[in-house]
Amino acid sequence: MDERYYKLIEDYSKKTIGSEDLTDLLIWVGSSQQNQQIFRESLQAFEAADYSLKKPVNQQKSWLAIQQHIENSAEQSPIIKRINYRKYFTIAAAIMVICLLPVLYFNNFHPKKTEVIAYNEIYNPRGQKRLVTMPDGSNIYLNGDSKIRYALNFNTTSKRTVYLDGEAFFDVQHRTKQPFIVHTGKVSTTVLGTSFNINAYPSLKDITITVQTGKVGVLFKNKGKTAPVQFLLPNEQLTINKNNGQTTKKLVNAIDFDSWREYKIFFYDKSLSEIAEVIAREYDLNIEIKTEALKGVKLTAKFDKCSVKQIMDVIAKLSDSKYTIYENKVIIY
Repeated sequence: MDERYYKLIEDYSKKTIGSEDLTDLLIWVGSSQQNQQIFRESLQAFEAADYSLKKPVNQQKSWLAIQQHIENSAEQSPIIKRINYRKYFTIAAAIMVICLLPVLYFNNFHPKKTEVIAYNEIYNPRGQKRLVTMPDGSNIYLNGDSKIRYALNFNTTSKRTVYLDGEAFFDVQHRTKQPFIVHTGKVSTTVLGTSFNINAYPSLKDITITVQTGKVGVLFKNKGKTAPVQFLLPNEQLTINKNNGQTTKKLVNAIDFDSWREYKIFFYDKSLSEIAEVIAREYDLNIEIKTEALKGVKLTAKFDKCSVKQIMDVIAKLSDSKYTIYENKVIIY
């Protein structure tokens, strides 16, 4: 097992774990029953050593505390007898090293270095599509009025992290020991290698993740609390309300939700105001809906590389409305 996860479990037990590390840990725990067992056993070991960690460093007492905990547990429960004791001793040694680090630091007066991270930012304007090939070979397709940001050392860090504003389709290269994480506000989506679409425009009340291939884990953090990780498989879609964290999971045809890459537009039970926003972004237009009643009309429709006039003809017919086009402005009434 990667020793990094023992450190994450320790941070979890001390409630000092960061949100990104918590994402990694929860996905690792949920990936197998063996990992769940390791997680439980490791927490027991850290709890046994908790007393010694709160006092000045005493290696012998730290070791005895964990050993005594293991022996007592073995006598009380036949299930615990099957625990690999060597695993606990490894954890105990790691705890003692961690305890000594602050002492060594202050004795040598080494100043803490602040790491400065440089980022690359790419913005794709309205009315355009853009393919971005990442340093690891992953492809990101940016929709109009969308932006990504990632560290210049993206390819050499333990996690491949991308920040998204807008909509993008991700085709991620598989790397077992280097997860790919997409941050969209309070939502983080973690994968090892898969393809999926994220719609997270700031103007929308929801964030929508749709998986085409592979498996992804999604976490939502709101008001300091993190909801349990949710896993998505191909053709599964998760919608998260950005305000209250309410989620809706359903089966869909995933191809429909990334068809925008081929200049196709798909609406399923969407209000006219939402549809107008998509069309405005797709064709770089300003669209005004004159009445509140029209804004709430819901429609379902598909358009394949159509002109603005062709789209508006269909929308007017379905919503029983009229429209006018003047230069780059559309008025619906």
